[in-house]
Amino acid sequence: MADVNSIQEFSIGNYVPHSVAVGNFRYLWVTTDSKAIIRLNPNAPDSRTTVDHSGIPPLSAGVMKDPQGAQRIWFAAPAQQKPDPIMSMETVGTFPVSVYPLEDDAKAESIKLRTTDTGSSGTPVLEYSLLFAEPQYSYVGIISIPAAGGQIDRMPVQANTWLWDVAVTTTSDKKTHTYWITGQKRTTTPVRTENGLYRRSPGQQTWERFQLPRGPEQKPFYVIADTAAVWVTATNPNQVLRFDLNNLSWRTADLGTAVPQQLTFGTNGEVWVASSQGLHEFDRNLSGTGSMVGLPNGGGAKGICVGTNGELWYTNPTRKTVGRYPIPAPPFGAASLVGRTQVVAQGESVVHMKDHVERPLVAEYVANGRPVPGIPLTCRITAEGATFDDGTRERVILTDQRGRVVLPAVDAGNIEEEAILSVGLGDSEPHAATRLNITPS
Repeated sequence: MADVNSIQEFSIGNYVPHSVAVGNFRYLWVTTDSKAIIRLNPNAPDSRTTVDHSGIPPLSAGVMKDPQGAQRIWFAAPAQQKPDPIMSMETVGTFPVSVYPLEDDAKAESIKLRTTDTGSSGTPVLEYSLLFAEPQYSYVGIISIPAAGGQIDRMPVQANTWLWDVAVTTTSDKKTHTYWITGQKRTTTPVRTENGLYRRSPGQQTWERFQLPRGPEQKPFYVIADTAAVWVTATNPNQVLRFDLNNLSWRTADLGTAVPQQLTFGTNGEVWVASSQGLHEFDRNLSGTGSMVGLPNGGGAKGICVGTNGELWYTNPTRKTVGRYPIPAPPFGAASLVGRTQVVAQGESVVHMKDHVERPLVAEYVANGRPVPGIPLTCRITAEGATFDDGTRERVILTDQRGRVVLPAVDAGNIEEEAILSVGLGDSEPHAATRLNITPS
């Protein structure tokens, strides 16, 4: 068991936290069951901002930073209200919200990112979408970012199951997607009769069901995916499950009496699971029983995410706290496990002053030989005149489902100089960097 003394928890007042995510400027954003969104500064977590104006719904759940780097977060609001929306909130000013209404009694609980590269080799053109699973009307919803007039596309799910969570995997062409959902039996209205993991393959209209390894009564909850496997948390019994994408076989790890909740990929090539008893770590092949670190003051972990320096953040609804766990470095000599960022492609190396440079750099975060989704990478410009297109010189961007980020567009400015473009895991590792020479017109 890891050292519980290295965990710190921070009160968020009289609010019950649900999920947590990194936003711009490294802030953490916490959704709650208590008509509020909480902002925490990771460098001073005891200092918090509470957003509780009339636009915040009674219950907010899954949360995600804007994938394009805008000063905005997205979250689901599955409360008993009309309408039950997906929402975005500006993270500056008075924190205004925009509502993307669903059906009156819809109940989307979590949200995920899908990235599609519509460009050619070496010239990425990224399109971002938000995915969610809606159980009442049985569909996967898709919202393009930026949203086009609030339009929500719906991908019907014909299975007789109560949808819970969604994940996406993408082939090497970066354009073709496979969708994965978890679904549960339900005895109350509307009744649902199946537990399972479901897959919709490219070009298919129907969903294929995979029964969980402990039989039809095992109930799945949250799901994440990388290029090698789909990971699921489940109860009856309490387990973490790994579904291999090559041979479509299961591996399992028992959690005993610990009830699993959300899960995330870690920066050293591992998987972390929040549970009613603490935080559980497993290697990416699920080849052992894993290890656990308990929580310092009891309660249980529900939401979980990776912070900008590779640390873990989690929510503890029982204690009304948010916790931070600095993941220990791999043992000396285990360099193959250390996460690293590498440049995949550079769009331009020489530009004129005042030029606008789209997609200046593509980078990939790799740990133990595999790309890692969902890692918040810090993207920077070191220059006197050049900035990103919003006037800043630093942004946090999450790696997509293939473990990659594309730096925001650059405005070259009116100074002849050599700008340095860099990207990496916060301040915890050397950044991968390239030069952008800005010359007179």
